[in-house]
Amino acid sequence: MNSIISILVLYNQFLLTQIRQLLLFIARNIPLKQKYDTTSPKYNKFTVDRLPVIKQFKKLDYKQLLIDYKAKHGKKLRPIKPRSARNTVSSDIVCPRCCAPHSYLYDNTGGRGQLWCKVCDFKFNKQKKDFMATAFVCPYCGKNL
Repeated sequence: MNSIISILVLYNQFLLTQIRQLLLFIARNIPLKQKYDTTSPKYNKFTVDRLPVIKQFKKLDYKQLLIDYKAKHGKKLRPIKPRSARNTVSSDIVCPRCCAPHSYLYDNTGGRGQLWCKVCDFKFNKQKKDFMATAFVCPYCGKNL
């Protein structure tokens, strides 16, 4: 019984060395084709995207912007005329980017909080009192993140 087991173990080791030699022969002499195109975005799920672009906002002066508008278009930029009393912006709110008064601010979402400055074309939320001087922008499409 002992001799049969030892013969089988030796035969098994012989077969493993033969398999190893065949694999080395295949790896050295036969080029294997890739089944999938690894450059396809479908198979690049775990690659790292480009970092977002950091956009710096600089403080603007609305008086200078109004002068530039008049020089460019030949007429003054008029203040907002709200269509109804509920779309008016309260007088204590100013644009955080150019400090334009409330008369140049649209109620952009009908009373839900977003305002839009007509002078510097900046959208902001009236509940947020802190103005972010930087914004993260998508490197592919250019929209804010």
